Amino acid sequence: MANAFTRKALLVAEGTGGHFIPAIEVSLQLLKQGTAVTLWYAKRPKSQALSEALVEPAKQAGVNVEAVPVGAAQGLGRLRLARLLWNQAQQHFDSSAPDVVVGFGGWITMPVVLAARCRGIRCVLHEGNVTMGRANRWLAPWVNDIALSFQSPKHRCRSKKMVVTGFPIRSSIGELKEKPSSEFGKLSAQRSTLLIIGGSQGSRAINRLMMEVVEHLSPVERLEWQILHIAGAADSSSVQSTYDRCGITAWVVPHLTEMDRGYAQADVVIARAGASTLAELSRCGKPAILIPYPHAAKHQGHNARLAESVGGALVIEEGKETVTQLLMGIRRLMKDERLRTLMGSGIRALNPGKDNATARLSGLILNGSRLEALG
Repeated sequence: MANAFTRKALLVAEGTGGHFIPAIEVSLQLLKQGTAVTLWYAKRPKSQALSEALVEPAKQAGVNVEAVPVGAAQGLGRLRLARLLWNQAQQHFDSSAPDVVVGFGGWITMPVVLAARCRGIRCVLHEGNVTMGRANRWLAPWVNDIALSFQSPKHRCRSKKMVVTGFPIRSSIGELKEKPSSEFGKLSAQRSTLLIIGGSQGSRAINRLMMEVVEHLSPVERLEWQILHIAGAADSSSVQSTYDRCGITAWVVPHLTEMDRGYAQADVVIARAGASTLAELSRCGKPAILIPYPHAAKHQGHNARLAESVGGALVIEEGKETVTQLLMGIRRLMKDERLRTLMGSGIRALNPGKDNATARLSGLILNGSRLEALG
């Protein structure tokens, strides 16, 4: 493989799942197609578990993965860090001369993409969310192509640069079509399962909501249901203790590498509405209760409403009535198999490139915007 590289690519991404997962998947695909790949990502303490799980396999495959320790460097000030990234990019261009630079979102992509454009290097952006993030909106006029994950009217600034490729997710997700035939962790293969995902960093808000919800479950519900809860490192122990005290069969983990088995086990999913989570739900056809993160330019709110519009999710906003609404939503879906089936069919339509998004985005990166739009 070392002598087979005909092209070079530099990929830049934030360290959170919605940015980093597609960057990793595309890196591996480009490598298979004879492209030497360097991937820079923002290393943040809160997303360290995710990045560690993904980085080592990519390195072993041959991707040159380099962390940018943004958390530790923020004391320098964002402007100074941007200058450092600009200079790092210029040095990389001098030594490696990439054919293309790809930004997967997050402000750390901005100085690198701009430095590339100043050199006349071809640039591509990938947008994971239903609405474009600030960094991608700002960079959009300067790049050659923009890959969209979802077909949505929220992308108002349509141009010939834009093409819907879908959202690249881990290839293992969705391969298991049925529940595991044997026990998975502490979970039975026969019982109805509620999967709770807090995102790549866990969600303290969702953890707290569930701790209130389980107090109101009936004895029958506590007996018949079981819970797989990805709670993040900080809350795992206390969340597990609450389930145990309430007499609920639950397996609480800080993070889960076997997400393919987790989704296969689940009957209903409770999650934030990050781009990677929505793409995975779509691939697996799992009905969901989405509680969008209310900040970060309200991207997750737009994501969640698109899932709701195709009939694939119930959406609950954080507020005073969240616990009551969440309890009602859980009961409604866990007790109605027909509704779960209908919602599963609806959410499958959410990510139009779910089965070949990685290949389509890689093709766009290598060959330009000569792709037929999806959707």
